[in-house]
Amino acid sequence: MKRFLSGIACVLALWSGPAAAETLLFDYYATLSPRDTYNSKGQPLTDVCAIVQQDRANVHRFGNPDREQPDSFFTTPERRAMIAGRCDYQRGYHTVERIRSQVIGFVLVRVYGSGGRVTRVQILEAAG
Repeated sequence: MKRFLSGIACVLALWSGPAAAETLLFDYYATLSPRDTYNSKGQPLTDVCAIVQQDRANVHRFGNPDREQPDSFFTTPERRAMIAGRCDYQRGYHTVERIRSQVIGFVLVRVYGSGGRVTRVQILEAAG
C-alpha cells in the first residue's frame, strides 16, 4: 500500500510540474514571408518552427524585417534555438506551402515559458 501511495504521489508531482508553471512570457506580431522559408544558406525549410526561427534571425541577425514587431528575447542564436520543436499551431492551416505561397503572412506569436526557458511557441493567425 505504501508503494502504491508513493507511486501516485510521483505521478501527481510529474503531472503538475512544468506545465503548471508555464506562463505567457511575451508576444509579438510577425509577417512570415516566402524569404523566411529558406535558411541563411538558401536551403528550403520544411518545418514551421524553423520558419519562425528564420524570421527572428532575419529581424535580429540580418536587420532585414518584413514589418515585424521586434521582440527583445530572440536576439541571439541560442535563444532562437529555443523555438525549435516547441511550436503549437493549426497544422492543417499553418503549413510551409501556405507560407511560401503567401497565403499566410501576418501572425501573432505567443511565447510561453518558465524561468527564462521557452516551453511553447504558439502561432495564431492575425489580422493586419
